[in-house]
Amino acid sequence: MLPLTIFLGFIMTYSFVSTINISLREVFLGYLKEAPFVGFKNFISVLTSKDFWHSMKFSLIFGLLTTLVETTLGFLIAYFYYSYFKNSRFFLTLFILPMMMAPSLFGLMNRILFNNFIGLIPGYLYTFFGIDIDFFSNKNIIGTLVLIDVLQWTSFIVIILYAALMSVPVSFIEAAKIDGASSKDILQRIIIPYITPSLITAAFLRFIESFRVFDTIYVLTGGGPGNLTTSVSIYIYKMGFSMGMQGIASAASLILFSIMLLPAFISVKMIIRRW
Repeated sequence: MLPLTIFLGFIMTYSFVSTINISLREVFLGYLKEAPFVGFKNFISVLTSKDFWHSMKFSLIFGLLTTLVETTLGFLIAYFYYSYFKNSRFFLTLFILPMMMAPSLFGLMNRILFNNFIGLIPGYLYTFFGIDIDFFSNKNIIGTLVLIDVLQWTSFIVIILYAALMSVPVSFIEAAKIDGASSKDILQRIIIPYITPSLITAAFLRFIESFRVFDTIYVLTGGGPGNLTTSVSIYIYKMGFSMGMQGIASAASLILFSIMLLPAFISVKMIIRRW
């Protein structure tokens, strides 16, 4: 393990230093040797770019919405499963299946399912309920992306919270029942306080992943229509590979890294405190 750890540490350090070097130069399509040193010009260009701040706004909205829905729904499912199917592993395995699919593959699958012309879901809604809805229209696209993310990643919250629920000491619950506590009292005064660290940790982890989402949205919309669904990661990709401005893309990636440090630090601190 030690040689592998050293090797991975070297790769990560080299990549990080290279990104810093590129961010301080005017690099176009990888020609680093011919790239002049421009200092913080790339950072200023990113921070004064309307497209960058639009992508930040979308990423923040998308991250908050998905985290809120997935955490709430994940807790309800985990508690229901804990209450009625505690000793069964079958349904828990079903919850894991969407999460095990590659996000790009899951996105492509849902791109077909939600397609307004050939998709099963719009077809069923129109046939049985008379509802004609275009899931990828400008007014519905963000809600559709949130729904697809929820379908795939709620299981992540379910697994973490189910494990936390299983770790609640049975003696606490039995003692509360003997004292005449209702199920609501047990939930509010024993279970929720006990699993709160796991709940917060899971929420922060999902927010970090949702904020920097790339593959699912890219295969579904490519960041469009226009730049309506362009996340920060897609903005960096477009700047670095579509437009060839790798200096600006590196600067944007370092800014994103800096923004993600706080929630990552809080998540790690919560995990350490929990254990």
